[in-house]
Amino acid sequence: MSLLLEHPLTHLGDLEVRAAQADIVNWQGREALRLEDGLVLFPSHPARDARIEVLIGTEGSAYPGLAFRVADTLNYELAYAVPHVSDQWDALQYDPVFHGSNTWQLYHGPSYQRAAPVPTGHWFRFRVDFCGDRAAVSVDEQPPLVVERLAHPAPAGPFGLWTFRPAYFCDLRASTGDGLDVPRGVKPGAPEGTVEAWFVEGFGVATCELNGVLNLNRYLPAALGEVRLLRHFEMVEAGEVTLEFGFSDALSLELDGQVVYSGEHTFKGFADRAARGYAEPGMQSVQQVLSPGPHSLTAVLRMTEPFGWGLTLAARGAGLRWLPVELG
Repeated sequence: MSLLLEHPLTHLGDLEVRAAQADIVNWQGREALRLEDGLVLFPSHPARDARIEVLIGTEGSAYPGLAFRVADTLNYELAYAVPHVSDQWDALQYDPVFHGSNTWQLYHGPSYQRAAPVPTGHWFRFRVDFCGDRAAVSVDEQPPLVVERLAHPAPAGPFGLWTFRPAYFCDLRASTGDGLDVPRGVKPGAPEGTVEAWFVEGFGVATCELNGVLNLNRYLPAALGEVRLLRHFEMVEAGEVTLEFGFSDALSLELDGQVVYSGEHTFKGFADRAARGYAEPGMQSVQQVLSPGPHSLTAVLRMTEPFGWGLTLAARGAGLRWLPVELG
């Protein structure tokens, strides 16, 4: 690896600021950048593969980290630390941004999150190594979160700093990815029977992520607010069908035009995993006895918060056969 950029973050002259506030201050004995709610980019240094490290500090709850392979200010890879949940499963988080929306409620579990002690009140070193499809995210010398499959394509793009809520940054260093060895991680997967694609009214066919979640943010702007997803299937013989599903944020599920489920699933806080509002397999289930012949499944999905808009659904039943998704 060779040096790509060193920046003390003690001035704003050559930075592209896309944040609510960015000031140079003194914190914990260092001159540093205080950033609040947004991005600061280094537009003159695009990178496809690189190691980026920076000192970070927070005084309270915050989500500070690094953006990389930035296509534009609405679409980029993102990884950050969460000091106020230090040692919990999501203290390190991979959270790709699509159409300006964070998506951590869709990208969760060991493929995208890791427990780590993250301090509040003093500096820690945050590092992201990214090469090809993988990235490794670490705090100080702790074992990294390894993202085995990044969500965006992999062309070169600018990198930068990102935070939600105030955080401090100083002493950024970036190196090229020549010879960078990113370890293997946990490959995301979906339960057996998970629907792999949906027909989205007004758009067309949308394919689910490797973890089985349909990430609507990938395909549509959040401002759209609501979509209808369609699939058709047939029953070779009469029998019971079980639908197991998880979603974010609000869902009405219709089978042959009849509503079989309606509910909301959103962020409720930090009390436990269920309160985060993740779209997880098996959150809810519905059983129906169906006659032989064709049937239709419609999911009306509505977005109510900017943390990821999607659905994962698995269907099980003797004699169930999905028809081509293009028939939506």
